[in-house]
Amino acid sequence: MKIKTVLLSAALASVTFVATSNIVQAQDCPRNLVVPASVQTRTIRQEKFGYSFKIPNNYRTMVRQGNVLLIFDPNSFAEAQCLIKNQAPTELPKSISIYVKSVNSQNQSLTNLIKKDDPTAEKFENIKVANRAAITYISSTLGVNQNVSLFTPDRKYIITISAPFNFKEGRPTTIFNKKVFDQVLSSLTFVR
Repeated sequence: MKIKTVLLSAALASVTFVATSNIVQAQDCPRNLVVPASVQTRTIRQEKFGYSFKIPNNYRTMVRQGNVLLIFDPNSFAEAQCLIKNQAPTELPKSISIYVKSVNSQNQSLTNLIKKDDPTAEKFENIKVANRAAITYISSTLGVNQNVSLFTPDRKYIITISAPFNFKEGRPTTIFNKKVFDQVLSSLTFVR
């Protein structure tokens, strides 16, 4: 009863109570340059979705929300882990992402499904990835990204490999960590 009286009195007197927090701010997490990719590679397998690909031996992966796999250099991985551990209210560092989305393709084209899902998608080009038809395109939903999407062999999922663009003077210039992005694309295979 006393606490209610104190809080009511404080509210009537316009007194604000401030609770302190132990949450680490984003600036407390290490932020270093991107580490160059090692020449040696290792294979990452995603059994659930039936694919594998190669990344540099010194790079790390992190699964988010069950269907997103992020690929980080060692410094960015350490920063991402710090941000997540400390619940810092900020975006994770730049990474290459692989996103898997369940679809009911009903004989729709890959391009049409992409356009429905992302109205910012543009500059579509047909390419081949893992000996399958794929689409490369640019989107600007969350930043500006280079994306490559393709159906899984059973057409139940669309796999999208995405990398953000680097910016110079407010304009997108080159694909972030393009060498690793290209390595993931060129080594992607479907496993049975």
